[in-house]
Amino acid sequence: MSTTAPTFESTRAGAAPGTSPTGDAGAGVLPVLAVDLVTAPPLLDGLAPLARGLEEAGIGALTLSDGGLHPIHVAAHLAPLTRGLGLLPRTDAVYVEPFHLATQLMSLDHISHGRAGWLLQAETDPSAAAAVGRDLLGLEATAREAADVLVAARRVWDSWAPDAVVRDTERGVYVDASRLQYADVEAETFSVRGPAITPRSPQGLLPVLVADTDRGAVGERASTELVDGRVLDLDVSGGARAEQLAARIASARDEGATGSASTVVRLVRLVGLDLEADPLGTARELAAELRARDLVSGTSAPGRTLRELLGLPEAPFDLDPARRADRARLTREESA
Repeated sequence: MSTTAPTFESTRAGAAPGTSPTGDAGAGVLPVLAVDLVTAPPLLDGLAPLARGLEEAGIGALTLSDGGLHPIHVAAHLAPLTRGLGLLPRTDAVYVEPFHLATQLMSLDHISHGRAGWLLQAETDPSAAAAVGRDLLGLEATAREAADVLVAARRVWDSWAPDAVVRDTERGVYVDASRLQYADVEAETFSVRGPAITPRSPQGLLPVLVADTDRGAVGERASTELVDGRVLDLDVSGGARAEQLAARIASARDEGATGSASTVVRLVRLVGLDLEADPLGTARELAAELRARDLVSGTSAPGRTLRELLGLPEAPFDLDPARRADRARLTREESA
């Protein structure tokens, strides 16, 4: 064991290797019903009671879309105030620092006790690029960047073994550095060395999904190869009829059954729920109707991780000797 603290490094300047950790196509798995909430500052005071009400109404997850407050921050606010809801911030992968984004999502997974996910977004708004002093990328470069950041995030999440923290007070050893590994990602515009500054979170690898509205910008590779599944968007802003929603869910599930694991519908997202009318009544009615038709899974339950809710397998730790963080760490050449 070693008490030597491994260093981390994240540099912005692509293609790091990586595939979706989902080993099956998800055949027969019912998607989770979710509601999208926009994180507008005027809504903040009412978000917690609304989230609890939606949970009681039979909704399995919330997605948080940027309306002025950062979706990860709002999800962290809601995490200790809810019991079983999955919490998936819809947040950008491009105009961010990949290491810090991965760490924020890990922290959310700790706070929520394994209920965190990531709705992968690839920002195309020029103001997002200008805010961080970067030039706006074209669509092809945006898609490459989103895929690279997703791969890097998973490398960071997988940098601590579940048993890395030993807390041996007699010997003065907190962490077994041989059970940590560096991310070692070199992409087109950034590099991430790692390991994470946060111990492994409850799920290990957080579920990463892509919504229909984001598939074009996120790109083909991430949408069909790398993510853990698809989010079917259902716009209910003009009123919600269960028959029409049911037909769309059934059609999307049939399409996903013939594709890769990344195209399986894992989440059905109600977008545009009218918060001025009766959002809880509408959500409760739709949830009951769709469950009765065997189109969405049952309600969330305390103690279940988001991976479990979505029908995803556990994510085992994958130790690569070439990336070990202790002093006996091997070089790639020595381990070949």
